[in-house]
Amino acid sequence: MRPFGLFRRPKLETVVPLTQLCYDVAYFVLPHYAFKDLPKLTHLCLNTPRAAGPFFYLMAAELRSVQADAEAADRFRWHHGQLSGGREYLALEYPVPPPVDLSGVPMEQLLEGRSEHVLAPHFSAIICGGGAVQYFIPGQAPMGGGTTLRCILPEGTNCNLGPGPEPELAAFLDAIRERTTG
Repeated sequence: MRPFGLFRRPKLETVVPLTQLCYDVAYFVLPHYAFKDLPKLTHLCLNTPRAAGPFFYLMAAELRSVQADAEAADRFRWHHGQLSGGREYLALEYPVPPPVDLSGVPMEQLLEGRSEHVLAPHFSAIICGGGAVQYFIPGQAPMGGGTTLRCILPEGTNCNLGPGPEPELAAFLDAIRERTTG
C-alpha cells in the first residue's frame, strides 16, 4: 500500500451531463452567491473573470460528486457592464446546449418529472444597483425552440416570466432592461 493512498479521493464514476451542471449553477449555486454572498461573487468575477466561470462549474460538479472536465469548465465565461439607471450586471455565459424539443414526450411523463431532458440555461445575470439585487436566466423553452425568461427571487422562488429573448447576451440584457425599467 502506498503511504498516502489513504488520503486520496475515490475515483468518481458517475456521469452527469453538462446541461445538468449548467442548470445546477444557474438555479442553485449562483443564486446563493447573488443573494447571500454578493461581495465574494463580485470580487471573483471582477478580479479573476477567467477563473470565476470555471469556479462555479467546479462547485456544481462537487455538489454532485462528479469529476469536472477542464475543457467544459473553460466554456463558462463572465461578462460585466452597465445596464441602465446606475445598475450594473454580471452575466455568466454557459456552453451552448444541444437543442431540446419535448413536444413528443407524453404530458403525463412531463408532469410527473419523468423526462430526462434538461432545459439548460444560456446565461445568468445578476443585476445590482439601488440597494437591490435581481437574478435572471434565459433557459431553453421546452417546445418550439426559443427561450423562457426566468428570475430567481431572494427567498429562492423560481419564476417563469414567459417567452424569452434570442439566446444572445445583447438580447438578454435588452429583455432585462424592458422588465426592470420604469
